[in-house]
Amino acid sequence: MRFLIATLSFCVFGANASWFWSEKTNIVEDLGPALSKDARIILRGDELYAEAAKRWQWWAAPDVAAVVDVKNEEDVRHTILYAKKHDIPFIVKSGGGGHGSIASLGTAKNAIQIWTKSLNHISISPSGNSATMGAGVNGKRVTDTLWAAKKQTVTGMCECVGLTAVALGGGHGLLQGYHGLLSDQILSLRMVLANGTAITVSETEHKDLFWGMRGAGHNFGMVTELEYKIYDVDVANGKDVWSLEAFVWPATRENTKKVYAAAKKSMNGQSPSYFSYGLVLIMPDFGPEPVILHHVVWNGPLTALKSHTQAFHDLDPISVTEEEGTYPDVPRWMQVDQAGMVCNADRFVPGGGILRFPVDMPDLNVEALAEAVDVFREATTSIKELGASFMMIEQYATNGVTKIDPNNSAFALRSHLLLLAPAFFYPALQQDGTPNTALDDVAFKYGGKIRKILADGAKAHGAYVNYANGDESLEEIYGESWRIEKLKNLKRSYDPENRFGFYAPIPMGDNGHSEL
Repeated sequence: MRFLIATLSFCVFGANASWFWSEKTNIVEDLGPALSKDARIILRGDELYAEAAKRWQWWAAPDVAAVVDVKNEEDVRHTILYAKKHDIPFIVKSGGGGHGSIASLGTAKNAIQIWTKSLNHISISPSGNSATMGAGVNGKRVTDTLWAAKKQTVTGMCECVGLTAVALGGGHGLLQGYHGLLSDQILSLRMVLANGTAITVSETEHKDLFWGMRGAGHNFGMVTELEYKIYDVDVANGKDVWSLEAFVWPATRENTKKVYAAAKKSMNGQSPSYFSYGLVLIMPDFGPEPVILHHVVWNGPLTALKSHTQAFHDLDPISVTEEEGTYPDVPRWMQVDQAGMVCNADRFVPGGGILRFPVDMPDLNVEALAEAVDVFREATTSIKELGASFMMIEQYATNGVTKIDPNNSAFALRSHLLLLAPAFFYPALQQDGTPNTALDDVAFKYGGKIRKILADGAKAHGAYVNYANGDESLEEIYGESWRIEKLKNLKRSYDPENRFGFYAPIPMGDNGHSEL
């Protein structure tokens, strides 16, 4: 019977996919006894597999043969050791939805997925200045837990995204104007290296690795827990109140220039309380042509926000929405809450891919943006499969980001005030589950054209690693040559076999002290 099962698996999955029940290794029998009582091993074909291996989007998705639902750090150690022993690739899926959208993830074939959703504990320190969090917490759990204790911290905008994964790439969030990036909040990390060794990484332990983990952390090991800065909600000064205005205009060239000329002026002396988030997209309620949906969020009451948005009111929007509430309300207002459309993209376009072309820049070239929007409008109106796509124009407050020494961590883009990216949302999988390469090519054609227009119009530009699709240069993602050289040598020191090489991978350096 064992031979029959192995033979059938060859026919269904291909020769290399049968490792998890082959004569050489059986993951359930070999790894299972080493795991904790509640840990689970979920194989392709099992009833729970679809949920366990599900991705937020499916372009360049990894090929997962088995999922290990880990419950503690020891489970992580044993899984990594098992994968190393049998030379099996592994990836990590956090408590988010598998949000990575980068070509290198697609090179993981017949992999073990280490699923950290159960590592979701949060405990506030006695001092109230930090919290210890499991690596599987998502933004919503962090925000809700801390808000109940009259605390808050910097998280990503989308509630469903894992906090750790975002922080390892720097991480932008609403509170960064006060406190800096997500990565700036990390006080220490517990992590497992490729040889199964568990270590603590901080300013005093493995300081070289601590530098690299904050901005390029996907490359060196697997985080199991982090100590993270948290802050009191400033109720006395009314900072428990948040408000929003959202404006809509037709996405004509003239409107794009007017709206973003006004937005550009707001960058001068931008308050840490101010955040603007623009989208260009087709909204059926406003017809078949793309519109500009421009959000302005303010940490304070609506009456105070209005003094910052008069310029947008003066541009005769066809719709204005107003909201006032608390910090946990903001994701819902912007439809990036856990129940909203953005967090559940696969429900709207089954097998959908979201392919982004990020351009980060220190200043806005309004003429280049208007030209880029013209190309985006052409793509979304002439090719129906791209009709659900959107273009992001993010303007975060950077007061708390730029006050931190840029050499303090691997994150290289502190001076870039703007994040722009077309995001092409389309059926990335055909009905038989194979990649829709024809549509991939179309998305790359238009995305590359838009990115070039924006980059050519910028004084300088980079690419936010958490939005990267994989065709960016190392310099665009990781910055100057000295940074890249330092990261390469860290790779040589901490992951010389490149076991952690499936997200924005860093090549191996020529130097480095062996930590393995």
